[in-house]
Order: sequence, then structure tokens, then C-alpha cells
Amino acid sequence: MLQQFISNLVHDLDLKEIKLGTHTPGVYSIPLGEGLKIEISEIPQGFFLKANIAPFPKTQGEFFATQAMLANLFGQGTRGAVLGMSFDEILILSRLVDYHVEYKEFKDILEDFINALDVWHSEALETKTTVG
Repeated sequence: MLQQFISNLVHDLDLKEIKLGTHTPGVYSIPLGEGLKIEISEIPQGFFLKANIAPFPKTQGEFFATQAMLANLFGQGTRGAVLGMSFDEILILSRLVDYHVEYKEFKDILEDFINALDVWHSEALETKTTVG
């Protein structure tokens, strides 16, 4: 399923020059601007989206964490995805779709994920550069 969706995406967005596959079968990587990339992994009955956003902001960290938790509440501030943090304090956005979708819904979910990634990347960088 995911392989066909990625082929359709390459065709729809004219991404022929960009290699989306990885060395791991069933895992694809979509490069975005500013060093961002989305990894899409195939799972039984669906797929998993994940992206590293930015280092967790040290300045105003408590404020930023509160904003991230509020965004996670009902998925309203993340468009259905989830904000988290890795062990090395990198802000992560992820979304699990564990059910069958058609290509249009896949594309809509991916678009929402990209929009949320863009917003939180900007928020993290803005908070990082803001001095208390």
C-alpha cells in the first residue's frame, strides 16, 4: 500500500529528482527545506510518520513544554499528530495511522503533518532565539 502511495506522490508532486526510499524496506524519507525530513514507515494496516523538528528550546523551556502539551490535547495544535521529545532532547512530531486509508486521505494526512511540522519548527526556533 505505502509503496503505491509514495509512487503516486512522486508523480503528483513531480518529485522524480528526489530519492524517497531508504536502505530499509518499507521506510521512505521525504526531504523538506531547512534540513527537515519526514520518515514514513509502513506498518500492518497503515503507516507511521515521524520528523525531528528542532532541539528542544532551553530558554523558556517550561513555557514551550506547556504550549506543546496544550497542542497535544485532542490533537488540535498538531493536526492530529503528537509532539514528543527524544532522549537527546530533540523535539519530535509523529503520527500513527493504524487503519486502511485511500490515497487522497494519505495525501491529506501528510499535508496536515507537514503544516504542523512547519508551525512547530518555527515555534521552536522562535522560542530558542527569544531571551526571557
